[in-house]
Amino acid sequence: MKKLFSPDQFTPTEFHTKEDKAKFANHFIRFMESGFRRSLFTHGFYTELSNTFGHIAHYDINGFYSTFFEDPKDWTSFLDCTLDYPCYGDPGWTYSDVERAIQDYLRAHPELLALIEQKSHNSERNQDLEEIRRLAGKHGIKINV
Repeated sequence: MKKLFSPDQFTPTEFHTKEDKAKFANHFIRFMESGFRRSLFTHGFYTELSNTFGHIAHYDINGFYSTFFEDPKDWTSFLDCTLDYPCYGDPGWTYSDVERAIQDYLRAHPELLALIEQKSHNSERNQDLEEIRRLAGKHGIKINV
């Protein structure tokens, strides 16, 4: 796995080392680059992610994953939460330094955001076309879509 973030970029907390923070940040980008592959959404990653970028309202790993990642059309919601979050707190107590570093990385790599948004758009378009075909068939209408 490529290392985009190094421990010296981060401040340790009482419960997490600089290395923990770097590992999370690197995994975050790897997870995004994979197209949010389920096998990379481990319990440890979920635990940290659910405590960053304001993601406190999700009850469990499966609910979190299904909310943002099962359907590519939901990926943009996750990106919006990630990029728009104000990164509150002191990095000695929170992951605010990690959140800022991830935001900075994503803003510096618009091609990654564009790829994810394109996949999301294509998924939504394909679902819409499937619904059009279904409704046309239901009503006996011949279409060429």
